[in-house]
Amino acid sequence: MKIKLGALLFFALLCLNLCAGTPTLKSDTVPAVAVSGNVDLMSRYIWRGLDNGHAPSIQPGLSVSWKGFTLGAWGAYKLTGEGGQETDFYLSKKIAFVTVAVWDYWNFYDTAGFNYFDYNKKTTTHIIEAQVLLSGKKSIPFNFLVGCNFYGADTSNSIYMELQFFHNFKPVDLVVFTGCQPKGTYYAPKAAFVNIGCTVKKSIPVTDRFSIPLCLSLIFNPAGKSTYLVAGITL
Repeated sequence: MKIKLGALLFFALLCLNLCAGTPTLKSDTVPAVAVSGNVDLMSRYIWRGLDNGHAPSIQPGLSVSWKGFTLGAWGAYKLTGEGGQETDFYLSKKIAFVTVAVWDYWNFYDTAGFNYFDYNKKTTTHIIEAQVLLSGKKSIPFNFLVGCNFYGADTSNSIYMELQFFHNFKPVDLVVFTGCQPKGTYYAPKAAFVNIGCTVKKSIPVTDRFSIPLCLSLIFNPAGKSTYLVAGITL
């Protein structure tokens, strides 16, 4: 059943691409390929209310986009001490305000033996997630995300849902979010709210032509009874 779900997701991405537009024989224009990369330096790696790494984290990202498709890689690596690290890959397709994606999360410990290509259901540390993101705009300032782990280390096939409200208070961008786990045990032992808080973003001028994006997040995890105040910059 899980393999069939993966095949259906691939088919859905293909169909979205075919529906994106009808090719014309009169145009010789080749759609541009966009390549982007960034590095975030975070005081803590908090993801969906979970503290991953318990240390400052460097988080590089690299992606290639073409005709609404994006293929990317993202990682999170501790700046101090040994322990858990993360390398992820994803494929997404955006049509209007809908983005469909498949993520392959790989968590490993640099103090133990590991094998990235171990996708055996019983031994893998990969988690494969299907995502649907509905993106809002200025007149409807809300985003809604649903993610379902359908293969890998999360045998409970957890579902994560998050609602975001965003607004620009010049010169500050504000995002308020509420995330919950309605099914599974990956984020909490039972159905619960796991990720409630807000993020404030602002660019700090360094020179007339260069500024550093700064973000501050206040995060509550009611299920884990924890609170985090996280700072980060993007290079």
